[in-house]
Amino acid sequence: MDWSTPPSVSRRECLAALASGAVASLAGCSGRSCPTRPPGTGGWSQVGGDARHTGADASLGGVREGANHWAVTHDAALDPAGIAIAGDRLVVAGRRETSGFLHLRSLDDGDLLEAFDLPLAVTAPPSVADGGVVVACRSDAGEHTYRGYGFDGEERWAYEPGGDRLAAPTVVGDTVYGAGDDGTVVALGAGDGAVGWERRIADERESGAVSSPVPVDGSRVYVPVSSSRERGIHALSREDGRTLWEVPGPRVESMLVRTGDLLLASYPRYELAAFDASTGERRWSQAFEEPRLSPPAVGGDVAVVAGSETLHGLDAATGDERWSLACEPATAQPTVAGDTFLAVAEEGLVGCSLAGERRFTVEDGSGGPVVPVEHGFVYSPGDDSLAAYTECQG
Repeated sequence: MDWSTPPSVSRRECLAALASGAVASLAGCSGRSCPTRPPGTGGWSQVGGDARHTGADASLGGVREGANHWAVTHDAALDPAGIAIAGDRLVVAGRRETSGFLHLRSLDDGDLLEAFDLPLAVTAPPSVADGGVVVACRSDAGEHTYRGYGFDGEERWAYEPGGDRLAAPTVVGDTVYGAGDDGTVVALGAGDGAVGWERRIADERESGAVSSPVPVDGSRVYVPVSSSRERGIHALSREDGRTLWEVPGPRVESMLVRTGDLLLASYPRYELAAFDASTGERRWSQAFEEPRLSPPAVGGDVAVVAGSETLHGLDAATGDERWSLACEPATAQPTVAGDTFLAVAEEGLVGCSLAGERRFTVEDGSGGPVVPVEHGFVYSPGDDSLAAYTECQG
């Protein structure tokens, strides 16, 4: 952080406030001084924002330059796996050594409303479902389960598909779709965990490992497969799990994105590809010189993808590059709020228009999840803190 120009709250005061867990209002912790707007609600119910994992909330306005409206710390022993939003509450879940935790915080001021200890460590971002949350968990013995909890901390159900790793759950209405690295894909009731259908990709000897959450649309579940022998993309029926089409090919290790009539896939090395969501036919591909690519985030007709050195803005329909921005980004999915995208980079958290024009930089972004809300976003200034950055009033 650059403290050459003293902000309205001194660095010492800012750090003291964060260390004590107090709310740090206005701009002191972000290096900019201005009265900030209160954060409004958002619709970020799960990883990738929604069941299609577009990384975007199109219902929000774009974010302009602002500052931290509030910032709070949590116990340094907590390791958050991710955050979601349920109305005016933040849902934070993760692990504390070998056990887990579920916290509900006020979106208005960051205050801790409820704190629950969970028996198992939470290993993936939570998903809001049926008046509660669904999480992927791991026990000391290495057993992996999906579990449903109410907002009162009571466990509603548990389901153990097997394998050594579970992807974050995807929620559509009253159904939870999950997948694991043993090739199991499952549809569960969000309220009771009842199995609607269960499918295993590949065979007993060589299961088709699924390590990323599955995007879901009105009729299909899209499964990225990345085992040594079975690899590619499977499109399954939402109704019964049967295969509707499949695309063999390179391993797909990152999250797929469903947008328009396309399914977007970032391959491990050098390429973003688009497939017809109905048939699996390849529609376009774009090669890059960078060896690692993030899943894209899609706002309007622009797909933003992060490489190891550069952010790229592509025409989502054709794959043609519209702009690029060198900022050494992290290869995590960017976040789109209205007409603004947010990306964690070497210099901090970068906010740009979807035309690739810089709007602001938050220098204290830690690389944790960025979740958009009305007038701003929630992010992690440090490993043991959360903050709501909102735009300046007026």
